Amino acid sequence: MTYLGNISLLDQPKHAFLCSRCTCCSVILPCLDWATEHRKGSSPVISTFHSILEQSVLDLLISGTCPIIIVLGRSLYKNLPTKLQPLIEQNRLLIISLSNSNRISRDSAAKCNNFICEQSSEITFGYISPKSHLNSLYNSSLLKEKKIHLLSEQVLATDKQE
Repeated sequence: MTYLGNISLLDQPKHAFLCSRCTCCSVILPCLDWATEHRKGSSPVISTFHSILEQSVLDLLISGTCPIIIVLGRSLYKNLPTKLQPLIEQNRLLIISLSNSNRISRDSAAKCNNFICEQSSEITFGYISPKSHLNSLYNSSLLKEKKIHLLSEQVLATDKQE
């Protein structure tokens, strides 16, 4: 594990945000509302921020004051994205790399999601595709008695019926 930023953020209770890559339109607004609600919080939000919707959530969080932990399934950035530089200066960002690879793989993404769930006291799933790795993470997190929020229960129930 390599990192850049404020490592002490790992010592705080963290709120995870995870969302499957494939989503539907009805999920977007609840996820963005969630980000708007949490962007002024004091607890770090931890995620991979890989999917398009997770990246939109990241953009809203950046505009707030909450600490952010980004878990990468590849090596650290060679050049830190411009939008993240002020967060490093404000000591409200931690970037963790769990892989030395130049690209994200299915295995490294799963490893990141597992790490995020283990680190978090509270987990919000924006959307879980029934066939995704997040589905098993959701079930195992319930067994570990984590505080779980699912923003798209109706969508998930509809998918399971198909």
